[in-house]
Amino acid sequence: MMTNARPTPPEGATAQRPHLALLIQDGQRRQIVPLSRGYYSIGHDDHNDIRLASEGVSRYHASLVWLGNHYFIQTSGMQASDGDDNPSDSHLTINGKPLVAGHLSPGDSIVFGRGARARLVAVRPGPGSTPPAPGHQFSRSQLGGAQGRPSCGLIEFFPDLILRFDTRGDILEVQASVDPDLCRLTGCAVGQSVTGCFDVNVVANLFSHGQRATETRSLQSFEAAISLDNQPLFCEVRLVPAGLGEHIAIIRNITERKRLEQALLADAIHDSLTGLLNRSAFMEKAAQAIALKNSRAAYNFAVLFVDLDNFKVVNDSLGHWVGDQLLIEIARKFKAALRPGDTVARLGGDEFAILLHDISSVAIALELAHQLQQRLAMPLRLDNREVFSSASIGIAYSDGEYDSVEAILHHADVAMYRAKAAGRSQSALFDPALDESPLA
Repeated sequence: MMTNARPTPPEGATAQRPHLALLIQDGQRRQIVPLSRGYYSIGHDDHNDIRLASEGVSRYHASLVWLGNHYFIQTSGMQASDGDDNPSDSHLTINGKPLVAGHLSPGDSIVFGRGARARLVAVRPGPGSTPPAPGHQFSRSQLGGAQGRPSCGLIEFFPDLILRFDTRGDILEVQASVDPDLCRLTGCAVGQSVTGCFDVNVVANLFSHGQRATETRSLQSFEAAISLDNQPLFCEVRLVPAGLGEHIAIIRNITERKRLEQALLADAIHDSLTGLLNRSAFMEKAAQAIALKNSRAAYNFAVLFVDLDNFKVVNDSLGHWVGDQLLIEIARKFKAALRPGDTVARLGGDEFAILLHDISSVAIALELAHQLQQRLAMPLRLDNREVFSSASIGIAYSDGEYDSVEAILHHADVAMYRAKAAGRSQSALFDPALDESPLA
């Protein structure tokens, strides 16, 4: 069992040790621990030199020891928070590789467990200075220096990648980021060109926004997706003028924010039960089809209005849970029957709409309606019961003069009611000669 005893650091270790610090993200809390001693205990218990509050960190989780010219980290092998001596997986990784013990060098990324990670960074102090002790409060002069600028040591803790480049795109200065993804960008080094760091679209934006920053003497910004290992790394890039013909680019990783935005957008346009597009999203897709038809006469499309037969009976007799499961299964049948470019949406309740893009004749829409009827005729096993379904389908084809989504959807709806009047599991094509009623 590992205790909290402090071993004596190797002789001469303090004199040889460079100025290093741990930048720690511990759940929602961030802390910077300057490393000025030869030994640190790390764990959940508040008696540790470095205390981590995140779940998955044990009472005495790991220790950090200065050996010669580098730090050595090792896990305690203790159970989390229960005090037992049984070994457990500490989830310690260095640069993504699980390990029990290993050497650390500046730039290495450390994960202690769920929600707790850190990076070992080098701190460049001023001449004759010593690394600050943990909890040290910096004075205004230490923070700003003689000219009010941040010291190099504090800049090194920034999550942003900072580049200074000239009008030719040559990189004149680099401030590395502590963000592990930004650290993986290759080619961002002094003497290299920004064209070797980023995609052509990003480079074009760097120059155009940089020129605008120079002309207006103001901050300019843009967002870009940078390709990293065939995956998009979403970044916000801010540009400020820096001297004659030079610019500073401050690059921040906003991938998590973008993923959240995309998830919120997906929720806004999809039906929460079936996962299909919702009514507003379908209306937008259909509007695009009408605009395309108006600009290109050879393009044709069809709208199918689908209403399930006797769905209320299922809800009333078998319950709403079975009714919801039936809607989910029917949505899957619809998606499986369509081509990749077609659109299916749930308008609400037991009503669905299908948009068939770029079809050569109305016969294709009629054939799809027939296939849907056949798929729906197959019984489903829901809640240990065999459930049968069918639908009435109305079809409106784009050979008419349509100037709005409401008009073509109304015609498909009228055709659906004619199909329903003809009996279960029927489909009908809208015929303008049989419909003289105004739009509802």
